[in-house]
Amino acid sequence: MKVIIAGGGTGGHLFPGIAVAREIQRRDPQSKILFVGAEQGIETRIVPREGFELRTLPLGGIKGVGAARQARNLVGMMSGVFKAQSILRRFKPDVVIGVGGYASFPILGAATLGGYPTVIMEQNAIPGLANRVLGKWVDFAAVTDERTQGYFGTRAVVTGNPVRPEFKSIQPKQHVPPYTILIFGGSQGAQSINRAAIDALDDLSDWKDRLRFVHQTGERQLEDVQRAYSSKGFVADVRAFFSNFHEQYAAADLIIARSGATTVAEIKAAGRAAILVPFPFATDDHQTKNARAMADENAAILISNSDLNGKRLAGTIRELMGDVNRLTEIESNARRIAILDAETRIANLIEAAVERRSG
Repeated sequence: MKVIIAGGGTGGHLFPGIAVAREIQRRDPQSKILFVGAEQGIETRIVPREGFELRTLPLGGIKGVGAARQARNLVGMMSGVFKAQSILRRFKPDVVIGVGGYASFPILGAATLGGYPTVIMEQNAIPGLANRVLGKWVDFAAVTDERTQGYFGTRAVVTGNPVRPEFKSIQPKQHVPPYTILIFGGSQGAQSINRAAIDALDDLSDWKDRLRFVHQTGERQLEDVQRAYSSKGFVADVRAFFSNFHEQYAAADLIIARSGATTVAEIKAAGRAAILVPFPFATDDHQTKNARAMADENAAILISNSDLNGKRLAGTIRELMGDVNRLTEIESNARRIAILDAETRIANLIEAAVERRSG
């Protein structure tokens, strides 16, 4: 097959698409896969490193920006449809897959107008804008949560959220000091998590020999966070961005992170214990819903962003790392509720969409 995978902007949209691309390649090594994303998206850094071809469109987001920029980006979105049509004519895909994010809209819109088979992937319980608009016209909508089916009617199929195979092969961790605490807030970092982690160090000062930190900060706060760990005498590997995230998960005894759908799926697949701090401004508060579903299964600890501070975070780290039995119970529960064949289910849908149109 010749496949276009469109969208990105964040790792939460992009990495499930990469997992599906790998499954398509596994089934047919001769498949040709083209990613289409935005010029400013994370895909410009990740997709070439993963060995896939990438085309970009000069796009910007519509939600959460000022009126002037919103109008400019809307015009860019419409012109992006014409550029997307050119990509479709040249590549001639058998199917177009949208993984979400504003970069998916022009190519999926053009594919719908052109009569190509289309499949969208929706990671969150509440669909994003692009998927809500285009979901009425696609062949299938692969959704993570059965609550999402109502948005897409009979087109919706519950598949789970695809996770790269490296996360599924992570082995259980033997918890012995020094314990590794992995902290991240997405590819851009999270200021509230960074601040709470720094503030927690004073309350963990007597555990310096029992803890080591691996912390992805994003670009803006890199130097401040590096300086804080160093000045307080903690062993820490602090970087703006980690490219080998599955290795960091494998080494971690505990994860502190936001609760985007892809992060949650990776935590479950890896079987790791986590403290989840939902991003409070996520659309329809979907990150809180993701974290609450984990906490209700005793598969993670939920701390709201408004309740997050250094003292609370330090106390929770002590509580978990001081009770290995509870830690392993949370890990077991996380792995128990993981859906580990999501990319297989989605690849089946993709093949069904192609067969439906060709038949």
